[in-house]
Amino acid sequence: MNMSQKDDKKRIYQSKEWKLLRNAKRLANPLCERCLEMGKAAGVKEGWVRPVQVIHHKIPIETARNFEEMKQMAFKWDNLQSLCFKCHSEIHQQMKSRSKEGHKRASEAALERWINRHT
Repeated sequence: MNMSQKDDKKRIYQSKEWKLLRNAKRLANPLCERCLEMGKAAGVKEGWVRPVQVIHHKIPIETARNFEEMKQMAFKWDNLQSLCFKCHSEIHQQMKSRSKEGHKRASEAALERWINRHT
């Protein structure tokens, strides 16, 4: 990520619009969505699921080609996921465990799918 992208990302995360959306997502999904999915898949009843601590972008906004595209991705409700710190960390560890080329291809493919759905 270049310096301009870092600045753009910072502008988004410091914006009032982002803070309002993040809070709305927390209210709509107060429990970690990944914990819930894993629990359902394992047949575990509720009770062990952790509360939301992070609002995560399923498709990283830094994969956008420009600031306008980054804003669209950042504020798209369907691109948000309520997560606990543990699940958020695991997702990012999985992303880092891929080879640099593999991660780049996966990010480009995800961005292409997003563009096709929203343009």
